[in-house]
Amino acid sequence: MASEGPIRLVECSWDGKIGVNPEAIRILSRIPPPLRVVSIFGPRQSGKSYLLNVLAGSTGFTVSKECSPNDLCINMWTLPNVEEPGHTLVLLDTEGFDEDLVIEGAAFTCPVFTLSLLLSSVFLYNTWVPVTMDILDQLLHVTTLTNQVSLPAIGWAGESLLPQFVWCVRDFEVDMAMGDVELMPEDFLDSVLNDAKGLQSPSGIICELFSQDRVNILDFCRPQHGADSMDEISWGGRDPRFTRQVKVLKRTIFRSDPKVSQGRGALSGRELGAMLEQFVDSMSRGSPIQLDRVTVEMAGPENVQEQFLSRDHENAQDQFLFRDRENSVREERADPYRGTGKGDRVQVGGHPGDMQKPVCLIANTNTGELQVDQEALDILRSIGQPVVVVSIVGLYRTGKSYLMNRLAGKQTGFSLGSTVQDDVTLVLLDTEGLGDVEKGDQKNDTWIFSLAVLLSSTLVYNSIGNISNDAVMSLHYVTELTEHIKVKSTKEKAQDTSSDYMRFFPTFVWAVRDFTLELKLNGKTATADEYLENSLKLKNGTSKAVALSNDARECIRNYFPDRKCFVFDQPGSKEKLKVLDQLRDSELDPQFVKQTSDFCSYVFGCSKEKTIKGGIIVTGSLLGNLAVTYVDAIRSGSIPCLENAVAALSQIENSTAVEESFALYRRLLGERVKLHTETEEELSSVHDGCLKEALQLFMNRSFKDEDHKYQETLMERVKQVYEGKCAENAEMSQNHCAALLLQLENDMDPDESYMRPGGYQHFKADLNRLVNEYKSFPAKGVKAEQALEDYLSEKNQQEKMILTADRNLSEQQRRLEEQQAQVERESQRAAAAREQQRALERRMNDMERAHRENERQLRLKMERDRIAANEENQRVIDQKLREQRALFEQGYREKAEKMNADIRHLKNEISSQKPKKKGGICVLS
Repeated sequence: MASEGPIRLVECSWDGKIGVNPEAIRILSRIPPPLRVVSIFGPRQSGKSYLLNVLAGSTGFTVSKECSPNDLCINMWTLPNVEEPGHTLVLLDTEGFDEDLVIEGAAFTCPVFTLSLLLSSVFLYNTWVPVTMDILDQLLHVTTLTNQVSLPAIGWAGESLLPQFVWCVRDFEVDMAMGDVELMPEDFLDSVLNDAKGLQSPSGIICELFSQDRVNILDFCRPQHGADSMDEISWGGRDPRFTRQVKVLKRTIFRSDPKVSQGRGALSGRELGAMLEQFVDSMSRGSPIQLDRVTVEMAGPENVQEQFLSRDHENAQDQFLFRDRENSVREERADPYRGTGKGDRVQVGGHPGDMQKPVCLIANTNTGELQVDQEALDILRSIGQPVVVVSIVGLYRTGKSYLMNRLAGKQTGFSLGSTVQDDVTLVLLDTEGLGDVEKGDQKNDTWIFSLAVLLSSTLVYNSIGNISNDAVMSLHYVTELTEHIKVKSTKEKAQDTSSDYMRFFPTFVWAVRDFTLELKLNGKTATADEYLENSLKLKNGTSKAVALSNDARECIRNYFPDRKCFVFDQPGSKEKLKVLDQLRDSELDPQFVKQTSDFCSYVFGCSKEKTIKGGIIVTGSLLGNLAVTYVDAIRSGSIPCLENAVAALSQIENSTAVEESFALYRRLLGERVKLHTETEEELSSVHDGCLKEALQLFMNRSFKDEDHKYQETLMERVKQVYEGKCAENAEMSQNHCAALLLQLENDMDPDESYMRPGGYQHFKADLNRLVNEYKSFPAKGVKAEQALEDYLSEKNQQEKMILTADRNLSEQQRRLEEQQAQVERESQRAAAAREQQRALERRMNDMERAHRENERQLRLKMERDRIAANEENQRVIDQKLREQRALFEQGYREKAEKMNADIRHLKNEISSQKPKKKGGICVLS
């Protein structure tokens, strides 16, 4: 729906009150997606409204020499986008800003600027002066944006929440050349932005908020020569060059993305209006706009699930585990793990509140290469919690997916949220296609099995019948693990040992389906676990067949010391097996139902968080990066190496930890401190608290920052922001005090009234009264003494002139007055110097406290890492001792004694892991 003409959308009073026009919201509510929102901001009389009229192709916005300085507002005009049928163009025109965008000596924190920026998909900054960094730095409103708005920490949510920034330079043709070289506009703008005056300047903040490809510069000549003002320009008499320049602007606008919301896609007018109302509500309450939260809340509860799941991928049919189409369950509604793609794949499932169905994580492409699916990767990277990863492997057509569906809560009436802790996410991995003779790719099967081992904390092996020698031999993938997985990098001379693999291999659960034997050993009733251990006993003999059989058993025993077994009776008749997932529990064999329930209870209750070498707990984000690292290694022809993977992950995670911790510090500092502060201590105290929380986040998120490079980067960035905040605090105090002194000076007589006999005493009395009144005013801030010293220094010359002109004073009296004035000036200089000294001492104290806090948190982290490493070693020792005891009992004394060396080595590692007295500490200086 197009509006008949421009309509007031938002108006703002000078005291910060904001009003939204209900009629404008009603117009927006009728506009379907997609829409392009173009807003323009800049000084009065710079041709903003005229440019929007040109974009609209009609005269709508008022173009006039006269503009009321009290009109702080946004006017809106909606109209069909003739360039793109089916799209709507929303034009937003801001009004009421002085030429230099500066009001009363400071950047005016007006909601109009923030709203025009956040609502738009393309933001035009309109000026009519030459292109210099000083002109860009006049956009002072942007310096308050990070205090008014909280943007997502990671990558600004792909920058989809912020518009394209276009600097429109009016009535001025930019010479885009460097020497004899003609530059492209984007290169010319880069050369300008290279002169940005630090992170806290407007230009510096623009560089930080908008990436290089989202900032443009366009120049426009005067639309018509001879016209004194915009309202005198005839509609059809425009300069051809101006017309061409407008076409370039249109191309820039229409090549940009429509207005979108985080993770959602193109917005409708109704959603844009709802977004505006939430922005205004936050501003009216004085709260920062939580931009990512606003966009989710705006969508409504019914659409949040869609936001999380909707990803447009051309290859959505490829799914995460490995299974062929003909092997999947016949009814898709009965089995969410039913695949649609060809070849092998790994599927991922999680909390049903997060995912309605499995998605592909790792697919085997038509060219035979493994590939990580972006949709699943995005889901995993959105999980900041630790993960429990349960994967299931086994031959095709053995009913693996039924067990995964039960774990996922299908037909059982429970949700995963009730079976795992709130601070842990369960991730289910299903593998498909193993052992498919038609596929005939055993090497690929081994890679699939290896990836399942590498990514999981609990590995379920699913087989049918019983654990016979053939069943053990069918698990030949275990014997090949060391050929497909390495623990140590090639730089280390030491070879991988079974202890190295035991540290990170998952718990092994053997699920035996359609079990028909009695659980008895030597005539006595046995448990499923005892049945498994008996099946894994080494065979006597020296033949090649016995050696191969024992090789598989030893690999299972050595690599998977934590073992569990579940046996399952047949669930029902053959007819029921065909529609197993469609049957209720009451239609299945009661014993099978109980066995399935026991299996699920064990997985939920005993599965551990996924960890990697060093006891590092894996989050969903880390798991996704692990998958990428391993698959990249396989694709390159290398063998996945745990040590290299951890090193690569540490770089990714530590960089993210720096960004998130820095964003947290900056956000907290902006929320908790209101400048200017009365004392240095007030700002310093807030800084201490923000730094502490930022360091805690960094320590919890980072790992293997062995040379403290990332920690130093964080501290350096924090230092820059804090010093900038201190400088801003001092400047605001100085300006406030200077304004106060000028205000008090208004009560003094004019300068010429003192130039008479007796005028000096009159002047001194007035000046002393001014000083006393100034000192009595509260909340002057950290530059109170320095501002007074500067003021009195400026008055010194006037005081000398008045003293000289006062003929009532004798020469001796004049000298005495000069001496007294000199004493007073020295006293004030001393007071200002003491103020400056206190500031320096406060900074030194800040440095010392930052050093101590940094050191304290680093020692805590080192101690946690030491304890985790010792616990990991002790767990392996206990497992080794259990296996050694079993070998002794089974008569394999020689094999048992060979384990002593490994056990001694592990104990020595624990003994050597004592708390270190000193460590490298980075300092905020």
